[in-house]
Amino acid sequence: MSDEAKKGFLIPLRSSLIIVNEVSLMANSSKIEPVSAADHIRKWQLPIALLLIAGVTVAVYWPVLNNGFIDYDDTDYVTANMMVRQGLTLKGFIWSFMAFHAGNWHPITWLSHMLDIQLFNLNPMGHHADSLLFHVANALLLCLVLERLTGRLGRSMVVALLFALHPLHVESVAWIAERKDVLSTLFLLLTMAAYAWYTLRPSLTRYLPIVVLFALGLMAKQMLVTLPLILLLLDYWPLNRLFPCKKEGEAGGPTMKFILAEKIPLFAISAIAALVTLRAQDSAGALAHGNEQFSLQYAGNALISYVKYIWKMLWPTDLALFYPFDPAAVTILKVAAATVLLAVITAIVVVQRKKRPYLVLGWFWYLITLLPVIGFIRVGSQAMADRYTYVPLIGLFVVVVWGGAEIAGQWHGGLQAAAGMAAITLALLAVLTVGQIRYWQNSYDLYAHALTVVKRNWLAHNNMAILLAQQYRYDEAIRHFRESLSIFPNQAEGFMNLGNAYQSTGNNNAAIDAFSEAVRLKPNIVEGHFRLGYAYLIAGNINLAYREYLRLMRLNESYARPLLDSIRMSERH
Repeated sequence: MSDEAKKGFLIPLRSSLIIVNEVSLMANSSKIEPVSAADHIRKWQLPIALLLIAGVTVAVYWPVLNNGFIDYDDTDYVTANMMVRQGLTLKGFIWSFMAFHAGNWHPITWLSHMLDIQLFNLNPMGHHADSLLFHVANALLLCLVLERLTGRLGRSMVVALLFALHPLHVESVAWIAERKDVLSTLFLLLTMAAYAWYTLRPSLTRYLPIVVLFALGLMAKQMLVTLPLILLLLDYWPLNRLFPCKKEGEAGGPTMKFILAEKIPLFAISAIAALVTLRAQDSAGALAHGNEQFSLQYAGNALISYVKYIWKMLWPTDLALFYPFDPAAVTILKVAAATVLLAVITAIVVVQRKKRPYLVLGWFWYLITLLPVIGFIRVGSQAMADRYTYVPLIGLFVVVVWGGAEIAGQWHGGLQAAAGMAAITLALLAVLTVGQIRYWQNSYDLYAHALTVVKRNWLAHNNMAILLAQQYRYDEAIRHFRESLSIFPNQAEGFMNLGNAYQSTGNNNAAIDAFSEAVRLKPNIVEGHFRLGYAYLIAGNINLAYREYLRLMRLNESYARPLLDSIRMSERH
């Protein structure tokens, strides 16, 4: 990568640091007074807090540097991605912006992985180190932005530490394929810093960094599409730009019309990003269609998941790589209970909005930032995922910390007691996080843990079976494949895997049955027709093999023609 290209890549980050610094200076500007000993101590509070956050986060996550790649998605993103494995190249740069690979469009994330290959090749330690650095930077920025917006260093530090140490966030940091989480969040927080700087003195010059940083964040992960709504929440609190709004033409503050108008370009960018995301997901077959895409079951699961994420925040145990969607678990009683609970909390927040405006920011931050992945529109086969909480939990952390501080402040010694409880809570979270990181050491431990803590986990069974088959442990692999298919029988790829395992053990008849089911479930599966035809050839059934290759011909002529020609030649002889 040329020096000019590197400088261009670093300009947005460098500009953002300038913005954060100016916000800091503007927030602290006041009449010059003699510096007392107390003022001197306060001067060092923020740097010490940031050093503490960075040190604790690195110490807790240090074991992640010994983890390897995972054979689920890490292959698509890094280890088996031939474009990424070339490092930073012009061809790779163009591909990053043009490709819908792995059901995503995130060129900045692809460039990040390419840079890692350029620096570390396939040494997983370097890739994990970069993800950890992004996570540390996010925790520091979160503390800094909250402190500058609210003036509350202690509370901001606790929120940042909760964010940094919560076990639910291990998946985003320890999974190399989830680089998009930590990278996009970095741009989200930088956009918030730029917005705070802009609101001090609105101008086009100060608005442009918001647009650039927001666009970069979306090019890392499109989950940031809700950010314009988050900026509106910041306008409510702590920026206090919404109420009371000045009348048109009145000096002293922005009008409601102006506040909404300044978000229009950001909403337009979000809309474009959302359309690109749907197209990318559809290209990978991850997006459901028609009645399957919108259903009461998926809506009910989304409402239940909102509550489950809150419970996992409070009791972060039995965390797993994959939580399968189970229609039987979406009962009317659970949906009704979740709906009532969410409605009651929302009503309390609305009633308390003037007295406790932080509730509005925190609660609606949680609800809004989860919207793109909560499942009202079905994408993928998971019911929920730990990585989806990386940004949304920030809102709940604000509610817990600000609310806890307010309650504790009502009695003598309450704040000291609250600080002690916070320290104990953070220590417990750190212990749980260290334990969770261990499950990400390798694929086997990850799948074994998922099978232990989540019942009927068909994906974990399937992935474990693939891992065992790669180790020539075919009998064990077949048991896991069959268990996976008994839970979720509509897996064409699962039957393909089972057929391959049977064929490896010499059970060709069972392989034919498995391949036949695969092509029945997915008639356009090219590899399925090829493998079924080959299995028929092994069985000596030339006519059925010829039939499968004719079907393959309609799907991939260049693939099928040599196979058909070879059969014709053998028949002549």
